Amino acid sequence: MNFSTRLKEEIESADIRYKELAAKSGVPERALYNYVATKNPSMPPADVAVKIAGVLGVSVEYLVTGNPFDAENRIHINEKKLRSYAPLIKKIDALDEKQRALLQTIVSEMADWKEK
Repeated sequence: MNFSTRLKEEIESADIRYKELAAKSGVPERALYNYVATKNPSMPPADVAVKIAGVLGVSVEYLVTGNPFDAENRIHINEKKLRSYAPLIKKIDALDEKQRALLQTIVSEMADWKEK
């Protein structure tokens, strides 16, 4: 998978229209279509990729390499593993704040227990 394909998937996943992405990112709509073109897609300059990634809530590294990187937590997650977590993430997202906090505690305790 390449930048163009990942970008197109992220746009679809975000359920955002190209016109809306253009307005939010400041990148012309025509340019966005050029970046996801099936034949000979163009690659945006780094500053433009940063704007697009920011609106989509993904890293530029992910769009370019396919390897998500969470700079805050310093973890690398491959795309296949990340996608396998999607159903679980949706269920977690449906929980209320108190339930999510409890789940976080449980997972943290399990991880700490495993490390011992």
